[in-house]
Amino acid sequence: MVCLNDCWDEEALQKERNKIMELSKQNARCHERCCRFLAAAGSLLNDSYRITAEYVDAGKIARYATRLAGKEFRARKQGRGTETVRFLSAVTAQGITTYKNTPQALCERIYLVEDEYGAVSRLLMNAIRSHALAAGLDIISCYCISSPFEKLEHVLIPEIGVGFLTANRYHPFDIECYRHIHAKRFMDAEGLRSKKQRLSFNRKAIGELLGEASRLLAEAKEVHDELETCYTTHMDFDKVNEKSTQLLNVFKSIYQSKK
Repeated sequence: MVCLNDCWDEEALQKERNKIMELSKQNARCHERCCRFLAAAGSLLNDSYRITAEYVDAGKIARYATRLAGKEFRARKQGRGTETVRFLSAVTAQGITTYKNTPQALCERIYLVEDEYGAVSRLLMNAIRSHALAAGLDIISCYCISSPFEKLEHVLIPEIGVGFLTANRYHPFDIECYRHIHAKRFMDAEGLRSKKQRLSFNRKAIGELLGEASRLLAEAKEVHDELETCYTTHMDFDKVNEKSTQLLNVFKSIYQSKK
């Protein structure tokens, strides 16, 4: 732990105590409200998933995943592969941000699953995940930010250069891919049509909720910047640099002793 408390002018900060406390409260309120909007959006996303899941042919998805695994996966080692969990997207002050270049940097071939509601892709990605791990492949599993413990959206397998991505209005992934897979081929389109009005309502509400969450994050950033200014104005950066030099010398000493 590196403590920098002795690098600021405590007496000067005490004079701004009330302002600092108020800004801290404002920042916390923005984040709390943002979390509530995100939770509401997540609830509607899950509602849309449950609606569409009733019209999915799970057996057809399982058979397709088995054929796909037979084509792409070859056992690399004995035993089960390892799994790393990551996120590719996040709700930020600039809206939903997705690291679209990461899959392309790690995988030469991308299978892109076009699935607006996630009912098909969730089953397909979980099946692909299971087949890959059983084949001894090391994978990167990327979950949905609204359901981080349940909804698997992307599976990347860098060691064989193959990735599987889910594309929808929140992360469209307008990238060049090896093959497109359309969710509709695994769904009862006629039955789903009867739920069109409810799904449309959810979609619009989700957009509003996510937009407000991003706006609150932007507001929190502005408050944080103002709060930070209170501290930087009364910071002795010569002392900070001195501590940095001392810390670097410690690292150098440790490094030299290990050589």
